[in-house]
Amino acid sequence: MIQLDPIRLQVLWSRAITIADEMATTLMQTAFSTVVRDNHDFAVGIYDAEGDLLAQANQSTPGQLYCMQRVMHDLLEVYPKDTLHPGDIIIANDPWLGSGHTPDIFIATPTFKADDLIGFAVTCAHHTDIGGRIAAPDSREVYEEGIIIPISKLYDRGEPNDLLFQIIERNVRIPHRILGDLRAQMAANHFGGIRLIEFLDTSNLDQLSDLTGAIVRQTEQSMRNQIASVPDGIYTDEIELEDEDAAGNRLVISLTLTVSGDEMHIDYTGTSPEVPLPINCVLNMTTAYSVFAVKCALHPHSPNNKGTSAPITVTAPEASILNPNFPIAVMHRTAIVFYCVQAIFNALSKALPEAVMAPSGTYPLWVERFAGRFDDGRPFVSSFNAQGGQGARFDQDGIATTVFPANVASTSIELFEVEAPVLCQRKELITDSGGPGRQRGGLGQEVVLMNLAKADALVSMSGGRFHIAAPGMDGGAEGTLGEIRMDGGPPEQRRRQGLLPHERTVSFRYPGGGGYGPAQDRDPALVLRDVQLGYVSAERALDDYSVALSPDGTRVDEDATRKLRSDA
Repeated sequence: MIQLDPIRLQVLWSRAITIADEMATTLMQTAFSTVVRDNHDFAVGIYDAEGDLLAQANQSTPGQLYCMQRVMHDLLEVYPKDTLHPGDIIIANDPWLGSGHTPDIFIATPTFKADDLIGFAVTCAHHTDIGGRIAAPDSREVYEEGIIIPISKLYDRGEPNDLLFQIIERNVRIPHRILGDLRAQMAANHFGGIRLIEFLDTSNLDQLSDLTGAIVRQTEQSMRNQIASVPDGIYTDEIELEDEDAAGNRLVISLTLTVSGDEMHIDYTGTSPEVPLPINCVLNMTTAYSVFAVKCALHPHSPNNKGTSAPITVTAPEASILNPNFPIAVMHRTAIVFYCVQAIFNALSKALPEAVMAPSGTYPLWVERFAGRFDDGRPFVSSFNAQGGQGARFDQDGIATTVFPANVASTSIELFEVEAPVLCQRKELITDSGGPGRQRGGLGQEVVLMNLAKADALVSMSGGRFHIAAPGMDGGAEGTLGEIRMDGGPPEQRRRQGLLPHERTVSFRYPGGGGYGPAQDRDPALVLRDVQLGYVSAERALDDYSVALSPDGTRVDEDATRKLRSDA
């Protein structure tokens, strides 16, 4: 084991992260789908020969990234190091090994220097289609959700596995795009492999594991120090969800978070049993977002690797919604797992209120899938990703219409209209949708989309907070509810799938985030700014914030405001 002084360690670590970032750029620039190219629904990492993470790309989703570590260890069990050769490429998308649903496909490329395995370049990307029923909201088994690819060789010593390529091509609706994204992943990995060899040559390192070991040790110690700053104790929370079990009982996530010295245990005992709906979340993904929530609260700026999760253990009851058994349906697992972040933040707020944020209108994730045919007969399958408002923080307003905690980008309207025969008629912020508070919750938005194709388009709609709004924190108020209207009909307050006829519309009203702190503690000048920008109406300024404005809305009536607040 070599010794690295702190300066050299930081230089080498930064170079490794740069390689991962370059891989991510390659993936985005060569991808065929907007999901990968523009939404950035992917993760990129470089690993040493033992399958341990050396560096991640800064643009990576936390769920895919954490689960990638599990994939690498399982990969090396199926294909031990001495069975791998130059030209091999490994593929897998099993939800129980990977990130929890079939569209996320992992590609790992072993990198060799001469005949020695030095590490792996790895990408995971969310694919627009993987067969099965398109994101059906009523699936009962994972078999309905697309083909499952066990850990397999996509290339063996440089020779393609033609049968596996044919199986994938035959089972998806838009094979050119799916195969194009797979090749984009392989291209990114190939580039990363070249950079890894250059990295070793110019860094005077014989192997990556020496550097990985030093990085992991430093990260783990840093994370332990942060956990040790939290007072020892048992912190609990329970969240009631909108979905119900077969008996009509609301599902719940029950959390017990135990801090003991520099270690933390997160236990979900008491959480509801698995349900015959595609909202169950495998333990690998549950662990990913649990660790991510702790990292956000305690150590947000440190790069991620195995050391981040080393002091944190996560358990959930077997056959529960957070640890379901195969082959239960899991496609919409973010309908459940994102609430783990809320539960952990709620629990930690008792000890570190300044370190967490109020619940968001951005979970569960809203992703709408449109499928059908252009008028010339070509098939299309496209995803539209837009979100509500983030929860407010202790000292900052919530961010409007920005994804959290998934770390993916919203879909560009212009690109979506190119990829699918759909026209966006409206996309605008919703006034008064952010929860009132000393710090205001982020605003939701309304989006109205029209089907331009002559044939009906299948629309699979997933979202949430239709009945239970994002609550505020520490006296803050809740955000607004979400709503879907299909073809001008009554409000749909559930996940659903339906046909959208020619020139008919579907509208989505995305929920707002919760506020932080009592609304009457908000600076009146900020309330005036919000009114002038259209974030808050003058009526709500008076009712929610006890701020009176001049008749023309250009200034705060300070005398009237003082009286309102003193009366309250």
